Amino acid sequence: MDLAHELHDLVRTLDRWAEQMLRPEGLTYNQYVALVILGQHPGITGRTLSKSLGVTEAAGSGIVKALLTDGLITNGTTPGSGNRRELRLTSAGEDKSGHCARLLGHSLDDNARAIGIDPNSLASTIRDLHDEVRTIRSETPKDHS
Repeated sequence: MDLAHELHDLVRTLDRWAEQMLRPEGLTYNQYVALVILGQHPGITGRTLSKSLGVTEAAGSGIVKALLTDGLITNGTTPGSGNRRELRLTSAGEDKSGHCARLLGHSLDDNARAIGIDPNSLASTIRDLHDEVRTIRSETPKDHS
């Protein structure tokens, strides 16, 4: 059994499940994650949002446009910030984000408990592994010539 393969497969399964659950709400998973990010970091730029989502600026622009069209976010300026455009949730965006968070719920936690795994302990282990992988992968290989 290969850990990397199993984790990738689990993430793909969770992403597909989330897409199916969010479709009736008129959101893609990336749009939902954008709402979550904006709820946690109001006033970020579209460029920062795109980077946080792991998408190109063009794809991020499409996500922002859809959320603006649906009235879930605003794209405005704060006095004194010059031309800097800042994204924020509207009250409808806050409501939609909260509703979708409840819709997605804690089912993965329930799945873990069903097979005898403490979800908090597993989440902590995954966080530690992720931190370690980021540390190793961010190191620049040394030139051995």
